[in-house]
Amino acid sequence: MSSDSGSQTPGSKGIMTFHPTAEEFQNFSRYIAYMEYQGAHQAGLAKVVPPKDWRPRKSYDDIDDLVIPAPIQQVVTGQSGLFTQSNIQKKPMTVREFRKTANSDKFCSPRYADIEELERKYWKSVTFNSPIYGADVNGTLYDPDVTDWNIGKLNTILDTVEHVNGITIQGVNTPYLYFGMWKTTFAWHTEDMDLYSINYLHFGASKSWYCVPPEQGKKMERLAQGFFPGSHQNCEAFLRHKMTLISPSILRKYGIPFEKITQEPGEFMVTFPYSYHAGFNHGFNCAESTNFATERWIEYGKQAMLCTCRKDMVKISMDLFVKKYQPERYEQWLAGRDTGPIDHSRPTPEAKEFLGEEQGKDCISQEPEVEKKRSEEVHFYVGRGPTPRIGTKRHWVCLDVPDKVVPKDEEEEYDKKARLGLTALGTGAEDCTDTVIEQGPSLSFSSLLTSSVTLSHLYLVDELYVDMKDEPEEREEWAKPLAQLWQSRPYNPQAERSYNQRMGLQAPYCSICLLFHTYDQVEWRGPWSLQQKSNSATKPAVQRSKPLIPEMCFSTTSDKTNSSSSGEGQLYTPHLEEDGTSLLVSCSQCCVRVHASCYGVSVDQVSDDWMCARCEANALTEDCCLCSLRGGALQRANNDKWVHVLCSLVVLEARFVNIADRSPVDLSYIPLARFQLKCFYCKRRVKRDVGCCVQCSHGRCTTAFHPTCAQAAGQLMQPDDWPFIVHVTCYRHKSPVLPERNKAAMQELEVGQQVICKHKNGRYYQCEVLELLTTATFYEVVFDDGSYSDNLFPEDIEFCWKHFLSKCCITMRSSSVNRSVCFYQC
Repeated sequence: MSSDSGSQTPGSKGIMTFHPTAEEFQNFSRYIAYMEYQGAHQAGLAKVVPPKDWRPRKSYDDIDDLVIPAPIQQVVTGQSGLFTQSNIQKKPMTVREFRKTANSDKFCSPRYADIEELERKYWKSVTFNSPIYGADVNGTLYDPDVTDWNIGKLNTILDTVEHVNGITIQGVNTPYLYFGMWKTTFAWHTEDMDLYSINYLHFGASKSWYCVPPEQGKKMERLAQGFFPGSHQNCEAFLRHKMTLISPSILRKYGIPFEKITQEPGEFMVTFPYSYHAGFNHGFNCAESTNFATERWIEYGKQAMLCTCRKDMVKISMDLFVKKYQPERYEQWLAGRDTGPIDHSRPTPEAKEFLGEEQGKDCISQEPEVEKKRSEEVHFYVGRGPTPRIGTKRHWVCLDVPDKVVPKDEEEEYDKKARLGLTALGTGAEDCTDTVIEQGPSLSFSSLLTSSVTLSHLYLVDELYVDMKDEPEEREEWAKPLAQLWQSRPYNPQAERSYNQRMGLQAPYCSICLLFHTYDQVEWRGPWSLQQKSNSATKPAVQRSKPLIPEMCFSTTSDKTNSSSSGEGQLYTPHLEEDGTSLLVSCSQCCVRVHASCYGVSVDQVSDDWMCARCEANALTEDCCLCSLRGGALQRANNDKWVHVLCSLVVLEARFVNIADRSPVDLSYIPLARFQLKCFYCKRRVKRDVGCCVQCSHGRCTTAFHPTCAQAAGQLMQPDDWPFIVHVTCYRHKSPVLPERNKAAMQELEVGQQVICKHKNGRYYQCEVLELLTTATFYEVVFDDGSYSDNLFPEDIEFCWKHFLSKCCITMRSSSVNRSVCFYQC
């Protein structure tokens, strides 16, 4: 072909620009295959400049009365290059009204010399003067007689969905219009089901695009998860919510490769599967967009990570495509065995005519071409929603659910509850082992936080080797194992080694990750048998596991520290493997066990005689200056003192000067008021107030505690979204991540019992249970026409299995007729 495929936009080395001829422009799918043959898909984004004489519409003068039914005001919050975008729906307006608003003094574009200056002004003012976006307007501006690259008639394999099943997905296989103004933004995301997308800018101001190559998509996800762990905990695919903004400076700082390009009016932009992209509009303009697919997309669709927190998110059953285009793999796909890594550099099978026959066979061996025969009895469904049209690309606003409170009687009984214990193990340094054992099934981060059992400080108090006869008796179970670790007590190296060793032999095997491994407490059931004691004593520790600490907790910076040269250019998640695991290392002297990524230990430093920073400096008698407990992993502070890494993570103002090494820790920004707070847990256990306290994150709660005291006492601490880092829950509050406990409490209600309930005004009141309602089981179904029901009685459903693993066909008895529906089991 004669296209100028080798040209590249200045400043966008990986994004290719294509100039097809009029003849080449006639076959859309063939030209997309040619672009991938040229390698355009490896950048994730490409520009296509249509032939000069091509026009999608003769005139745009007659669209002023077009109604934008649901414009949204984009409210951006955040700082330091990390932002969250929420959308507030406004009343309908016409294009004429929207243009007038966009060109007004309040919303018009600023003056700028070049695109770089405009980009700087965008990121500096992104949180101010929220713009209005006329997004997701169903329709097209193409003239009906336009056949070349008609966004409403691309005729790719995605149109099989509509041809076979008659289902339309607004914005996915139908076009959407987008009316933008200065600063209107599309946040970082991949397309629904990781599809291709095409965007044509009809008229108006230009548009800036950012793009991360598909092969760097996982790295981009890890970065976002690190900075927004709270959102990730609620939904693994939270980036599909299109609410997360990360500036280029942050991507550059953490080694995420990206490209940027400017789209001018009259140009197409094509995004490729699993390509994270974002951007903003330079002023009033109008764009048209939709999704499409090639055979290469099928593998991406099969492995796409979908949003599970919203029922109206787009979902496409891949059965239709696998059965039609990969029939020899259909049975394995149904059995869940047709998975494997995706080669992002491989072009689509349709590009074989450009590759040559022999070369083409090699390149598409994993996705062979098969006879494209329409399959019978293949069911298709899209995400569940209450409306007939099932999928939509509408932006939504996430709302936080108010936290529940603990009744007073439970608060009073809190300190009376005993904690789970474990027998004592060997206490010598020689017992620290790095022996590898077979590790059980890995637990996800969310499953760890919802566990109902605590495993903090697993050893029996009656087996402590220290004589405590002269000490006052400790009544609270959580504090008994710590009797010899308070800084007010004489230093006992044997007690510290024993504590560190035991913490290293229980999940999460890292003394720093213990921060997020505090669970709901259970009552102590009595001592273990001697056999259990001996088994636990001889059980070696795992050598590698997944850290629980998001990188954001280490790398948080403020404007005061952004200029530090030590923080610039450091790679994200140092010392972390591709599978998300990190090596566990133990200090040969104090037995403290940490992840290499949590403590900043490089591979060349790992050895059998490795020592932590404190032991290497021979500062064994030094204690953490931010709390009142000994034990755990310490790093040097910038004031010649030492500090727990765990404490440094929880105290917001503490900064890691060298992020990769996790040291030294800058404590100079901690306000004096923090050191004046009194710890709720240790104020009666130490002779004088020491260290720095943090407070409960719930509302105006003033409960203060040292991070290590709170962790030891079983207080729940979770990763929070930027810029708060850690969300701390004191004993007065319950966390919404413990549904099992709340459910169990509801089952114990009795008539006449006093409870605390939430009123419709949002406040909580003490009430009396008058009647216990019965429970009922309902089924959720999606009908053939796209309608949805979530309250179907079991007796209204008759099962008849069509596909034995993934789904079944059921019949619902209605008032007059029977109706066939598809029921999908998860």
